[in-house]
Amino acid sequence: MKKEIFRMHNGFIRQGRILKGPFFLHFCKGEISGIITDDSFEKEMLIQFFRCKNSLVSGDFYYNEQRIAAEDRNNSYRKLISETTSVISGNSQLFESLTIVDNIFIPSFFIKRRKHKKVAARLMEFFDIDIPLHMRVRDLTTFQRLQIEILHAVACHHKLIIVSDINGMLRSKERNKLRQLYERLAQIGYAICQIESLNNISLNTLDRVQVIEKGRGVGSYSRTEIEYSEIARLINADGESSQSELLQKKDARFFDGFKGTVLEAKDICCGHLRQFSMKLSKGEIAEINCRSGRDYIEIKNVFTGRANPVSGKFIYEGRVRNLNVLSRAIAKGEIGCVDFADLDNLLFENLSIVENICYPLCLKNTGFFLHKKYRKLAEDYVKKLMPGLNLEKRVKSLTQEQIMQLAFCKWILCKPKLLIIFISSPFLKDEPDHVADRLIIELSRYGVPVLILSERYKFESKIIETEYVVHDGVIAKKQ
Repeated sequence: MKKEIFRMHNGFIRQGRILKGPFFLHFCKGEISGIITDDSFEKEMLIQFFRCKNSLVSGDFYYNEQRIAAEDRNNSYRKLISETTSVISGNSQLFESLTIVDNIFIPSFFIKRRKHKKVAARLMEFFDIDIPLHMRVRDLTTFQRLQIEILHAVACHHKLIIVSDINGMLRSKERNKLRQLYERLAQIGYAICQIESLNNISLNTLDRVQVIEKGRGVGSYSRTEIEYSEIARLINADGESSQSELLQKKDARFFDGFKGTVLEAKDICCGHLRQFSMKLSKGEIAEINCRSGRDYIEIKNVFTGRANPVSGKFIYEGRVRNLNVLSRAIAKGEIGCVDFADLDNLLFENLSIVENICYPLCLKNTGFFLHKKYRKLAEDYVKKLMPGLNLEKRVKSLTQEQIMQLAFCKWILCKPKLLIIFISSPFLKDEPDHVADRLIIELSRYGVPVLILSERYKFESKIIETEYVVHDGVIAKKQ
């Protein structure tokens, strides 16, 4: 049985005039756990508590399986936490102008510098970290800074490491390396806790999950005791849990205007495509899975207006239209387009996050003055989905996963008549596609049909309602 480091039972935390609780927190040596909350204030409250900036008002506090007396609670817990806990968040606590070695051994970096360099080299070798020791922090990447902060926690003998709002800032390969680092830490007796939103955490890497909703702890579960859908149900006030439940709860109130088939392709012939036919209804989620790259490219070119079909017709919103109707609608912002084969062009890299999110709204409404009108809406939505993200940040500094999420966000706020997603290779393959699923479902619930065009790699998701398969230029509806 793993030895307990820290436990809070029925604890209430105060930040200013705000009181939250009860919290039930439990950390053991050699364990990787997660605290999941989609409320950014709750997340910040917990972080400040572990930084000893918030007070523990009531509850039972245990350290190394020993109960701390109530009369000594505040003084004792602050001392114990400060001596045993490191908090790492998106805002780096490192000193920019100092070297890696100096930052690892703060505050004693002026003493025994030569010895510190040798110890730092051994630590980096043990944890398989390859960063030149002479480098200064200002020259490091986000992931490298995170690694150095973890080494600083190890050098300080802090057995509990709290990490928050980090996963969304890292690339897939970096997240894999971070997991390996966590596992190595756990092997030598450290407790690691990730405080994240549900969208940014991978459950299969955790030994235990603690769920917080509306300022109170609602449960602590081992990895085998709870599924993603159950956590989603616990942290959502409306009780929506699984993808299937979300699909069933499409709100008819948003299905305004035309209510039937939004788009129908009839007998389209282009290249080696033969009598390509399909239909897409209001709020439907469909996939066209192409078994060859040739099929994928030709269908993609038809939908984006890069190819002129020899014959056939498009029925768009109940009317027969010219074959280039889709390309015109894409240009006007009536149809959203997300191409994961071209990550560099999903967003405007020199514009800020909020400017990118507002762009389709401005395009659709033909007035850039509407930017201010929708700015607050965009800010609120992105903050909820990706807490801790600076919305004035330039897109070129974001990770691929952040760019993918924001590419969906801008169309959710715009609510186009149709969203087309192009996937020519696996994306987010190393993580559950829950983020993509929930964003697609959100569009669907507003009546926006979503068409996914995939090449070889099938969009493995339970949210697909209609599936077409294209092989050697012939399309067939999968039953």
